[in-house]
Amino acid sequence: MGLPVYLLRTLGALAVTAVLVATLVFFATDALPGDAAAVRTGTDASDAARAAIRAELGLDAPAYARYAAWWGDLLQGDLGTSYRERRPVATILAERLPVTAALASFAWLASLLVGVGLGLAAAARPGSAVDRGVLAFTTAGLALPEFWVGFVLLLAFAVTWPVLPLLGLPSDGGLGAWATHLILPVATLALPRAAQLARVVRATALERRRADWMRTVRAKGAGPLRQTRHLAANALPALLPLVALEAGGLLTGTIVVEQVFGLPGLGATLIGAIGARDVPVVQGATLLAVAVYVLVNVAADLAQAAADPRVRDA
Repeated sequence: MGLPVYLLRTLGALAVTAVLVATLVFFATDALPGDAAAVRTGTDASDAARAAIRAELGLDAPAYARYAAWWGDLLQGDLGTSYRERRPVATILAERLPVTAALASFAWLASLLVGVGLGLAAAARPGSAVDRGVLAFTTAGLALPEFWVGFVLLLAFAVTWPVLPLLGLPSDGGLGAWATHLILPVATLALPRAAQLARVVRATALERRRADWMRTVRAKGAGPLRQTRHLAANALPALLPLVALEAGGLLTGTIVVEQVFGLPGLGATLIGAIGARDVPVVQGATLLAVAVYVLVNVAADLAQAAADPRVRDA
């Protein structure tokens, strides 16, 4: 199967997935308990006032009518208007997205560098002290909850040894101040993903070490560094789906980390919207996270198919 055909098949699957996921998001958020009209008017409002708010928000229409109207707006790029802030959802998300995008991007890059580096180092000398240390790191990184790691880092480096900021982001100070405030959140978010990548890279590289072509490389007198380069070139393309999964999952992982470190990103916006039953914001944030997750995985599939024709024929 050629790459253009594979691309068309992938895009078709993406379109079907997008429709199904959007439908699921709508009905799941629509079924959230609570009454947006009651949240907006307060507990002392009359039934007439709440009924007026429901009519204004379109909540008195049947579910199928609201679903059809929602799709009509969505196809025009309109995510709706926030019940609580009375502003376009797209504007709210655009204001909060830079914080989450910076946190997720730096965490993804850090987890990639640390995880791949440690995995290859462990596979280069199996059974050595380095290998045992990497295995201990992966076990701890996968076992420790993110919120616990965040609190420990805050206690260690912002309270006991106050070398890094405690919470939030600076209102001024430029990129340097932003970077300083993001060090601990990035480390918290990157730790479990670096551990996962290190474990898989180690296992994949060890499997490749036993291949015939690798025995040929060693027979030609290649040193450890050259062997590691050969292992990396052969093993890393197969890890693209995992790298994409980690990248896509970072947006959801930021929710916990943003709460721990008091960052004004999409996580805080989503939690606040759920509490206020601000359904348009919940729907918009969820759709954004799902869209990023799906697009990153599609990009990884296409990159892997371009690098390995066997993927296209699978």
